[in-house]
Amino acid sequence: MQQLIQVKVPVKTNQHLLFQRLLSANIVIYQVYSSEQYLFFSIKRKDLKLFRKIRRSLRLSVQLEDKMKEGTISSRSFSIIGFVLFIIIPVILAQFIWSVQIESDSPESNVLLSEELKVLNIKEKIRSSSLPSEQEIRQKILLKHKEYSWVHFTKSGSKFTVTPMLAPIQSEREIKNAPPTHLIAKRSGVVTDFELVKGVRAVEKNVSVNKGDILVNGFVTQGDKRIITSAEGKVFANYWIELEFEIPQKVSLMKPNDRKLVVQRKGDKKIEYWKEISLPTLLQNYLEAGYIRNLKEESYLLDKQSMEKLIRPLLYQKIINELPAGTQILEDKILQVTIQNDKVKGKVLFLINENIAIPQVIPQGDEA
Repeated sequence: MQQLIQVKVPVKTNQHLLFQRLLSANIVIYQVYSSEQYLFFSIKRKDLKLFRKIRRSLRLSVQLEDKMKEGTISSRSFSIIGFVLFIIIPVILAQFIWSVQIESDSPESNVLLSEELKVLNIKEKIRSSSLPSEQEIRQKILLKHKEYSWVHFTKSGSKFTVTPMLAPIQSEREIKNAPPTHLIAKRSGVVTDFELVKGVRAVEKNVSVNKGDILVNGFVTQGDKRIITSAEGKVFANYWIELEFEIPQKVSLMKPNDRKLVVQRKGDKKIEYWKEISLPTLLQNYLEAGYIRNLKEESYLLDKQSMEKLIRPLLYQKIINELPAGTQILEDKILQVTIQNDKVKGKVLFLINENIAIPQVIPQGDEA
């Protein structure tokens, strides 16, 4: 049986014009009757869409009732429901992360970080409330991958962006014919990890050590006999440092604008490519190719809200350049930010993870 929709319109409606329009549109009407204030009739559900067009053209105020569901569907209700959905749906969608992006120039970094994010259950369509804290994500990535010095996170709406910073390359210095050594702490901290080549641990992980403490012994004890092996490797520890900064309130930064493909003859003017392209063997003797990046200067007037987007990355870069290679920044705490006399001043506390092990020659008396 065809389902019917009951239509309720005011009696003062131009009924002749309404029925004429319905008949011309081949809309069959049923169960027509009236009261003192309203006219009632029914139409088939399949004609509802066409009826709404006629209602809008005549600007009728109507109420619709689905006789099967026994519920009222007024034109005003449709407007209210639409408005509510217009407000609610974006709010609901904003509770999820719909895009996870990694901003890195290295394909290897993109793959590595993608896998790490999956391990941390950070993926598209995850609820924002389920997202771990930035500190937790950063520490888990940095403590596992020493090739990064820092990882920055940006959440803009439903987009989550991860920007890694590679640690400076640490050159290994080969020492020949060196005397046997212990590894001692060059500063105080809490031990987090060992990367040893030789030697015996003198302390365990998560233990606080002071400057000068022996971290790795350069000998092995077998019964009453002590065998000198010399200690080699790295011992990583966490420690806090405080950094004060003062920069002009107005700063200019050079930012990458776009990239351009350049192909030129071998031996022409040397170009510093942002990313080189490997050409086929037949062409390598004649041509070279790669992408270059154009830089665009942008000026900013800093305020306290600029701390996250501008000042913080600059401080990270400064401190990483001043500390030894392999150093990582795990956390930061802003202690103070003030703006006076066109200057931005402040203090930031950084949690550093660094190889604190340095060699100490084993005294001659200990070698026996």
